Amino acid sequence: MISLTDDIGRFEETTAELIKIQCLYDCYKADGKVLFWCQDTDRAVISLTDGNMIIHNRCADTQELREFAEVLDPVCIFSDYDTLCSIGRKPEERINVMSHEPVYGECDGGDILSSKEIYGLLDTEGLSLPAYPYFAVDYCRRLNRGKADYFGISGKCAVITFNSGKNALINGIASHEKGYGSLALKNILKINQGRRVYVCCRDKVTKFYEKNGFTRLYYAGYWVKNK
Repeated sequence: MISLTDDIGRFEETTAELIKIQCLYDCYKADGKVLFWCQDTDRAVISLTDGNMIIHNRCADTQELREFAEVLDPVCIFSDYDTLCSIGRKPEERINVMSHEPVYGECDGGDILSSKEIYGLLDTEGLSLPAYPYFAVDYCRRLNRGKADYFGISGKCAVITFNSGKNALINGIASHEKGYGSLALKNILKINQGRRVYVCCRDKVTKFYEKNGFTRLYYAGYWVKNK
């Protein structure tokens, strides 16, 4: 049975979906605008914010998940590819989930950038950003709670990660000059030293991440309503 919860618990496995949910939980668990559910305590964990649903499937009853999604009617669902297909929400494309082992070392240094500057650097083709006011409020909330990190060089590059416990997820990276993407990536790994860092990316950029030490894990996807 899927039930509302104020305690999503902790799981031995780690997925991009679960990290996204845990990052939301760390910053918004007391906020009525973000809701969390568990299926039979540990079979699945679900979050919903502003019509965007995330599902972490451990060993879920997918028929119940299908019916649950039909009732809530979200505008977007992020989950692993197989789960999305099993609940009748096959995405238009598969997204690679990749990870990098924990790194230790000092960051090479970057610029102090405002949320507006970060947004401007990330607002490039291939990245889907919310409107700036929403981005700024969410980003600053996470940053102020120690649940987000960034590396950036003015006019050149920027990267953001959200973190929870021993894991972090890249939530946007952009380079405006050759070579700065790798520079940003290597430094955000150092800023997150001791954490395993995950990324969700399209096929066309997997070689970039593999060149920088990331390993492919599985396919996920975004199902978007009316597409």
